[in-house]
Amino acid sequence: MEQGVVLLKYIFLMLCADKSFDDEESVDGNRPSSAASAFKVPAPKTSGNPVNSARKPASAGGPKVGGASKEGGAGAVDEEDFIKAFTDVPSVQIYSSRELEETLNKIREILSDDKHDWDQRANALKKIRSLLVAGAAQYDCFFQHLRLLDGALKLSAKDLRSQVVREACITVAHLSTVLGNKFDHGAEAIVPTLFNLVPNSAKVMATSGCAAIRFIIRHTHVPRLIPLITSNCTSKSVPVRRRSFEFLDLLLQEWQTHSLERHAAVLVETIKKGIHDADAEARVEARKTYMGLRNHFPGEAETLYNSLEPSYQKSLQTYLKSSGSVASLPQSDRSSSSSQESLNRPFSSKWSTANPSTVAGRVSAGSSKASCLPGSLQRSRSDIDVNAAAGAKAHHAAGQSARSGRLGAGALNPGSYASLGKKAFWGSGESAKLNY
Repeated sequence: MEQGVVLLKYIFLMLCADKSFDDEESVDGNRPSSAASAFKVPAPKTSGNPVNSARKPASAGGPKVGGASKEGGAGAVDEEDFIKAFTDVPSVQIYSSRELEETLNKIREILSDDKHDWDQRANALKKIRSLLVAGAAQYDCFFQHLRLLDGALKLSAKDLRSQVVREACITVAHLSTVLGNKFDHGAEAIVPTLFNLVPNSAKVMATSGCAAIRFIIRHTHVPRLIPLITSNCTSKSVPVRRRSFEFLDLLLQEWQTHSLERHAAVLVETIKKGIHDADAEARVEARKTYMGLRNHFPGEAETLYNSLEPSYQKSLQTYLKSSGSVASLPQSDRSSSSSQESLNRPFSSKWSTANPSTVAGRVSAGSSKASCLPGSLQRSRSDIDVNAAAGAKAHHAAGQSARSGRLGAGALNPGSYASLGKKAFWGSGESAKLNY
């Protein structure tokens, strides 16, 4: 009897253990419990591909701002981001010059000490943009305090925090946009620091520095910035050289000629070094700057072209033709190129049937027998090169003097085509070819 009771207890314990094991596994969803298997609830039907519906979403938040879709890669910023951030700041009001001075002194105190929390420094940089939006540039005291902020802005651009560097670059770009040439001293002070950001491995720092330099070039046209850019065109860093020629190309597009005249020789020498650069991409950017140099200083650009080796001249010609800027080539290369193209044209396009009276009028004015000659071929004047026409004219004059010594005036009928001589007629670059 006791053995039977023990056996029943053992069986009961085994059944309880099996039930608890099934329930534990049912929580993980690997195997349904006995209760769940008895009452099954049909799963709701989903439209679309069942494979896609079962796949877990990779990123529920969508594409991130400044992600891989931007030019600089993940974390990069561009000029559109800067423009949005110009006014995306807390609004403030300026009631007096004294209040403005107190605010600027407090901002300088925070930015001049890197021991302050980085969040406070970023907010201080935003506060400068808030003052600009509120009209701080209308107060004379603002420019005096702005000169005192040069050191603080440079320190912020050198910060180890990428957020502080980004806010500093945005603030500098906003100052240049609003103040223009009045930001000359601040731009001259901050540009070398911005160039140091270009080779930075952190994309947000490198692209922020590049964007700030572009804004300064567009809005602050100060000739003292030219040596700062040209000196970086010979940097040991390849990314710096590439960007420097890109900035130089933008400068030649945006600035007026009178702002560049004092540095024309430096520009020519810098572009020449860029065309000979060891890096292929730097050479491409340097070729782009030649077009801008040609627009401002045609004579210097032609001298630069003639000083290049034939291989570099050919590369420059190829680039200019591919970009549709044949007019930027020197005059000698354009004339030789056009004459070569005219020689390569089909025969039917180079020659056209002319009216005999027209031919007669070219060869001998007032000829009475011109209408008796058959139709002849006439060369199109649009295909005649200027230099070739001048040489043909001299050749024609020499042929006329030689002809007068060989033929008598009474040997031929007056006004006849044969009186011109076959050789002399062929020597003219603008005369027609006659079939004898």
